[in-house]
Amino acid sequence: MMGEALKKKIEERVEAHRLDMIHTLSDLIEIPTSNPPGRAYKQCVDYLSGLLKKWNISHRIVQASGEKHTGDEFPRFFIVGEWGKGEKCLHYHGHYDVVPVQNENQFKSFQTGSLICGRGSADMKGGLTSLLYALRVIQKIGFKELGKITFSLVPDEETGGGLGTRYLVEKKFLPKGIMGMLMPEPTSRVIWNANKGALTYRIFLRGRSAHAALESQGENAFKYLIDIAQSLFSLREMIKRRKTKIPVSPPDANRSSLLIGGQTGSGASFNVVPEHAFFTIDRRINPEESLDEAKKEIEAVLDDYRKKGVSLKAEIIQEGESSFADPESELALVLKQSIEEVTSETARFELCPGLCEIRFFNRLGIPSYAYGPGLLEAAHSPNECVDINKVLECAVICTLTAYKFLGD
Repeated sequence: MMGEALKKKIEERVEAHRLDMIHTLSDLIEIPTSNPPGRAYKQCVDYLSGLLKKWNISHRIVQASGEKHTGDEFPRFFIVGEWGKGEKCLHYHGHYDVVPVQNENQFKSFQTGSLICGRGSADMKGGLTSLLYALRVIQKIGFKELGKITFSLVPDEETGGGLGTRYLVEKKFLPKGIMGMLMPEPTSRVIWNANKGALTYRIFLRGRSAHAALESQGENAFKYLIDIAQSLFSLREMIKRRKTKIPVSPPDANRSSLLIGGQTGSGASFNVVPEHAFFTIDRRINPEESLDEAKKEIEAVLDDYRKKGVSLKAEIIQEGESSFADPESELALVLKQSIEEVTSETARFELCPGLCEIRFFNRLGIPSYAYGPGLLEAAHSPNECVDINKVLECAVICTLTAYKFLGD
């Protein structure tokens, strides 16, 4: 069963779950999975597992072990599972953690018109709801034993994936035989087949304190901060001349970038020479560049100051590779076709302007794509929301893509 008849049947099945999907999304929003620090992860995983158990979909819960944050008050958990049989395998992937709120009321879900509002609605509990119900509809309709859906639901995407997807890959919990991956990030109606890399440093500087009236007896760590920042701004001017050839929105996001001073601070009091200072830098790396080269450029600046006798420590607090998946792969073409059939809009491939977890799968040689119901401009905002109609639409697209890709 293919073509218009299949699409109509999928749309009808998804629509029949509209109220269930609203309730599921609302419930997920109200589980406060803010990261950092990693709150309510077990509560969320138990909720997701409860749905899967109710639907009789095979899965297991795994706790990350032997790593930072584990064994303390914020343990990390993820779910891996599968449905179906056969050699060909499509993987669904999503994260359940969200960025911290500006106000705790953001964890109270509410609906206005077709919008479901609350922290994580766009990024990406709306998309997670789409994935879950795509899996449910596939289970109900059934397909020939030509392939299977595997899935992973992970934490820690918002802090680089160290105890989420990276852990899942490095510890070999990822199912075998995956031929393509879909994840419903808030892509603002485009397909992300590539992502920028990221490299974030926190730089600590040490001087010597003294009374303000005896300033010459001190060593001003804040001055070192200014000097190093000025050198980095010079590097930034060179970096931002680099542009990617991959389409991206907004268009001026095609430049490589270096943000200096996202966080900064120094000193103990207004009348004491600052003994300590710190600031952050955040480098965003286009796919045509390499993470190693980006590190070397920054380290060269820092080494110059170390040679001058400046006491500094540079801590990498985030790093991730850029990645690229072929927009002409089998899965890419099937996804594009499914989107156009369901939405009657032209589907475009673009570069994600930030980090995206497609990078973990692309590095394994698994063509991976993000397409979801949320808007990137709504993600992380105090007024975060997602259109429930787009959540249902995404569920239809994920389901239809699975049928086309697995060749029923």
